[in-house]
Amino acid sequence: MVADNGQWQPRRVWYHLRENDVQPAFDRVGQHWVARMPRPPVARLEYLLVAEAPDGSTAMLLDPANPHRARGVFGDHSVIEFPGYVRPWWLHASEGMRVDHRAEVVEPGAELTITGTLQVPAGSTPDEPLPLLVVHDGPEYADLAGLVDYLAALAEVDPGLRCRALLLEPVDRDRSYSASPGYARALTEQMLPDVIGSVRTVGPLIGLGASLGGLALLHAATAKPGTFGAILSQSGSFFHPQLDAMEAHFRFYDRIVGFVESVDADPARLAGVRIAMTCGTGEDNLANNRVLAHRLRRIAVPVDLVENPDGHSYTGWRDCLDPTLRMLMTALWVRT
Repeated sequence: MVADNGQWQPRRVWYHLRENDVQPAFDRVGQHWVARMPRPPVARLEYLLVAEAPDGSTAMLLDPANPHRARGVFGDHSVIEFPGYVRPWWLHASEGMRVDHRAEVVEPGAELTITGTLQVPAGSTPDEPLPLLVVHDGPEYADLAGLVDYLAALAEVDPGLRCRALLLEPVDRDRSYSASPGYARALTEQMLPDVIGSVRTVGPLIGLGASLGGLALLHAATAKPGTFGAILSQSGSFFHPQLDAMEAHFRFYDRIVGFVESVDADPARLAGVRIAMTCGTGEDNLANNRVLAHRLRRIAVPVDLVENPDGHSYTGWRDCLDPTLRMLMTALWVRT
């Protein structure tokens, strides 16, 4: 419900969820504008209002009647948390535990440049043997999903989960993360060896990425087998021509489809890799994640798929970090 202020008037509710063919419209009820809609298959809903100005122009605005906000790559959204939604336990558990040391790593690749920030636990030294978490879209994960706070909270609960985190940032994200052979070479043959050579690293590498970042990690793992011991892909963009025709306009769509169609052609490429996947029940990517998980299991790759009642957002990915990432870290690192 939105009050009529005589200026911007809400016309529609916009939200990006799977099978969202009808966007709820507003009706005038007394001095207010009201939109009614069935609850979508999510525990929390991020949305914007499509509003019209007196001159007929339109804009997408935050809901002035709802003070709750969710931050994202493309700005804030209004958010509704439905009954039963529970925020992660660790959001306030790590206060004062933020990583306090950073070292910059920049490595030019054969075709691309990757920028990485190596974050380490407070009080650690380069000589301390620690596992390494490799994170695509690392700055966004730290800022919008609270990843650094989560890692600090885990280390507080279980010192065996202390680790370094390499927060990666590509120069051209679409090009780099779309099953690019050049990016895979730059990551696996230059960036990671340089980082591992600069600090004492123990245990297998674990990779974390969302959307195209999750796809790129799986591609890199197959491009250079043995690089990763585990991957957590959140809402991976594993495009399938029968499921994702709406993505065909993406400039690297064909390259992604080609990789996804061949990912299980040689089981040896993923031998020894454990894969965890999360995807929102309201996402377009849910179907292709289900299909890929089934195909990987058929070639004996251990895969766990968690379906989270949310959409394609960093808050949704944040809410799935625990216990999914913790379980990978425990399985691969605590025993080393």
